[in-house]
Amino acid sequence: MPTPPAAFQPQADPQRSTRLDDVFKDNSGKVIPARWVIRTDDVHGEATRAFARGDAVLMIGAQTSATSNFDVEYRQPAHPLGQGNVVGIQPLGLAADADGSVATIDVPATGDLPAPLRTDQIALRRDSEGPDRHTLCMGAGVTFAQANQALAQGFADDRQFEYVVPIDLTTVDVAQAGGVYATGAQGPNRFRISDLARAVTLTDGQQLVRLTSQEAIQAHQGLWGMTGAVVDLEMRVFRRPRHRFGFFIPLTHNAGGNWIEQVAAVLALLRDATELRLEEGELRSGWANGLLDGAEVVARETLEIVAFTQLPSGANRLTAQKILALMQERQRSGTTRSRSDFGIYMTGNSRFSELEGFLEDESSPLAKLLEYADHSERFLHAEGIKTIIDDPRAFEEMRLLRESFADISRQHAKYRAPGQAKPFSESTDINCFIDPAAARQMDVDTLREQFRMILQPYYSYEMRIRDLTEVAAASGISLTMTRYGHLNPRSTNLHTRVTLHGPEDSLQFLVCQQVVQRARDNLLHVLKDLSLRHPTLRVEGGEKGKMTAEAYELMSEDQRLAVAATLALASPQWQPHLKGQWALAVKAARQQLV
Repeated sequence: MPTPPAAFQPQADPQRSTRLDDVFKDNSGKVIPARWVIRTDDVHGEATRAFARGDAVLMIGAQTSATSNFDVEYRQPAHPLGQGNVVGIQPLGLAADADGSVATIDVPATGDLPAPLRTDQIALRRDSEGPDRHTLCMGAGVTFAQANQALAQGFADDRQFEYVVPIDLTTVDVAQAGGVYATGAQGPNRFRISDLARAVTLTDGQQLVRLTSQEAIQAHQGLWGMTGAVVDLEMRVFRRPRHRFGFFIPLTHNAGGNWIEQVAAVLALLRDATELRLEEGELRSGWANGLLDGAEVVARETLEIVAFTQLPSGANRLTAQKILALMQERQRSGTTRSRSDFGIYMTGNSRFSELEGFLEDESSPLAKLLEYADHSERFLHAEGIKTIIDDPRAFEEMRLLRESFADISRQHAKYRAPGQAKPFSESTDINCFIDPAAARQMDVDTLREQFRMILQPYYSYEMRIRDLTEVAAASGISLTMTRYGHLNPRSTNLHTRVTLHGPEDSLQFLVCQQVVQRARDNLLHVLKDLSLRHPTLRVEGGEKGKMTAEAYELMSEDQRLAVAATLALASPQWQPHLKGQWALAVKAARQQLV
């Protein structure tokens, strides 16, 4: 661990906080273990007061996602503060104006910022790293949608470029920056805060510590705030071509019905456009006229759950039905009829404001796909393609639809009809990626084979679940499988959620649960073994940070020791929810320190 920089200590103002009576829950519905919850724009002040009282601190985001990470009784009668309680601290968010504008502090290159920022403040530091090399300082409660809105306001006159902090979560308008850092979350373009940050300020419960090296920022990322709470972040700003586009492309059945062959072909073909680079203040790719920052799989059965569920799905229901209409059985070349069960949704930025630009540029992702489909393999419905260019409303509809896949899947997993046992549900969340340096040296066929190797274990897992579906139905057990997730050379992270609903006191229901768990464990082990046998392929834990059981299993021993050592140096008052193998590893690391 690098030596932390010198700390600075501002005065706390207790008037900037509100104690809440709300019942906070994680996204599985489990109550968060905090006797008191305090919303504040002064995280450091509240943390130091909690530490001085002897309380433990649990940081709470706008959309807590620490499913099943808590294992204590939460709703015992509350004791007065200062008797070893767990205190929840939630950063106060930034409220936008009625027109969506956000207040921004504009600071020239030589200007100074308040230290630290309030959690609901944004400051733009122009030319802080040289001409047209800006940084944006964000309080922990600011969302990245608000950050990019501030940049849109600040650079509204530039007609060629869009200025952004390229953290593109599906929950970009909800997830607070501090929580994004604490969970190590990432969106389709696969950039994390550690890739983009100039500095991150943490409070350790006594003083403020400013992390400025990428090594230190990466070391504390994804630890759920167990080494300290985020107070503010200074993020680098990047330019990208102004015109935003999106293409939804339905895939047909191939001869074997194996969707992974088609997806692998698409990803290999689009390699240049998805090879994202951060260069000279710009976000670039190997495609001269733009970039792809997202490629996601969309499965018919997942769309059908959103489109026809009895659960609330709002406007997403109509959007899902529109996409399903594009995937219906249709005629190709007057001879072949096939229905699409999968599609790929691609997003990016380009210099083209019209569709013709993509069709005339032979190196554009769309032109490459259409040429490949016509001359090599008839694997996509060209007449079913949905195109979006510079249409904020249509982009927002698709973003909300993608977000609804996970929301509806979780709602479905919690629904319990009379006479049913408690539902059982598990989801994969495993990041796989091809080493970027190695990928640049591969031809298209070799790269396609690399993607196929990553995706094949998911296909095998899917086949096991489909076999179980028929067996389970004979015992009155319904099994639902939903699939969604990112497909990108920087990281392939498919989410396959399997949910079981069955009668109470059913032995067969318990057996089916065990089959699903074993199949999922086997998927994890196969992917890990794949990374050991093929040095160009990497496998790591998903987007819930470094502290999950899956992340522990996928890490090397050196990686585990490094994480445990970082946690051991922090106060246990930040770690009321540390458990399992990680708790044992941190205990051993602390004993070595003594």
